[in-house]
Amino acid sequence: MPRRHGQSTLGVELTARGARRRRATLLSAALLVVACAAEREPAPLEGYHLVIVNIDALRADHLGFHGYARPTSPFLDGLAARGVVFERAISNSSYTRESVASLLTGRLPSSGGGAGWDAAPAAASAHLGELLRAAGYRTGFFSNTLMLQSPGFTRGFEEVQHLPLRWDLSGEGLRLSERALRFAGQGGDRPFAMYLHYLDPHAPYDPAAEQLARLAATDLPPALDLYRDIAPHLAELREDGFGPGDPRFEAMVLRYDAEVLGTDAAIGALVRGLGELGVADRTLLVVTADHGEEFLEHGGVEHGWTLFQESIHVPLLFFAPEVLAPMRVATRVSQVDLLPTLQSLLGLPTGRLPLDGQPLFELDAGALRPSGAERTPVAEILIPFRNVARATLRGDWKLVSAWRWLEPEQRFAAGEAAGAASRLDLGVAPVLEALYDLDADAGERRGRSPAPPAVAAPLRQVLARLPSTVALSPASVTTLAPEERERLRALGYAPE
Repeated sequence: MPRRHGQSTLGVELTARGARRRRATLLSAALLVVACAAEREPAPLEGYHLVIVNIDALRADHLGFHGYARPTSPFLDGLAARGVVFERAISNSSYTRESVASLLTGRLPSSGGGAGWDAAPAAASAHLGELLRAAGYRTGFFSNTLMLQSPGFTRGFEEVQHLPLRWDLSGEGLRLSERALRFAGQGGDRPFAMYLHYLDPHAPYDPAAEQLARLAATDLPPALDLYRDIAPHLAELREDGFGPGDPRFEAMVLRYDAEVLGTDAAIGALVRGLGELGVADRTLLVVTADHGEEFLEHGGVEHGWTLFQESIHVPLLFFAPEVLAPMRVATRVSQVDLLPTLQSLLGLPTGRLPLDGQPLFELDAGALRPSGAERTPVAEILIPFRNVARATLRGDWKLVSAWRWLEPEQRFAAGEAAGAASRLDLGVAPVLEALYDLDADAGERRGRSPAPPAVAAPLRQVLARLPSTVALSPASVTTLAPEERERLRALGYAPE
């Protein structure tokens, strides 16, 4: 080792010794990592490709494998017959940004997932994209909605593309599937992982004529636009007979169902394409939805206002036929369970903070089976100028507590100005509380208020453990052109 000017022989020797110690320490650490890796049991699906399909505004009860009579989902029904279906899954919000943030972080909106109109995954939370990339995955994030443009959603994803040519474009599912297959087909030694967000059946309900013809037996009345023709004039329409049995209402639901059918076909093309690429038998496919949609069950339409079942009961399907035996699971689960599930199945690293969910599967005698652990899932809607509410479920009981609650006829009169609120105070008594027995009252028509203490107390305790002060995600810096802002309003989003 050459001696530097002004450095003593002792200094050279100590430097050399320090270098040798550092090399020895690094070598020991490397050997320890190798030893630990050798001792660690590989995760059940380690090395599998991953495809997460999130479908916007898809109610579980409008799918065949959830009992719907209209043939909206022939491909998904076949997939469900060979996969694991969680029959009572809920989204953690009825609003896209809050729901997707929870799915990607394993955290509830109020505890770090992302809360408010501009919800996005909090920087301090673990993020699925980052964990996948750290595990060596080639990662892609592809969506048919511009609602997820905030960089918080796409952290860790190497390829990101928001496909829609405009905000309110229906029928783009097949193009999204084609984009995903191009990514999957790029090859390489690393497994791929994709998050795919399909916009349909989100309004406007404008299905292709082919899908509509497969479901419609007769001519339909002219289409009413959900956000222009129906929602702002709902009270007058209801007085005029708009509702179940009315041709205008039935045509609205039929067009929604036809969009479900179109997305079902797009997912069929995706899965068949994975088969043609030769990767289907080494791919874990997860199919879910960010939230449901209201069809006057509680007097309103659209979503992002309430936490009734039509807004939060979503499909959750896992498909990996070589390792997951077909099964239907009645355990109540939610989307914050997805991240810990993928960590355990794929061997992803653990995150920086504890998660709000639990793994959905466990090893039993060498076979993967759904976990039977009892859960009390939580859903939240935390938009200051809309509704502010929480709900939790245990068994057949559901408690809804609200700190701001607008009935359907009040929604549009209240306006939608985001204002300057940066946090919510939920440490005060709620303005509304109702308990529902979903076994006897699946439609949540007969809320028990006041709630029976013996049933309500443990559910209240669950909500009491949630943060009482909720920081709202800061507004996105994305700048919209005037025409984009108008198209955003056409989708029911009208920020000032």
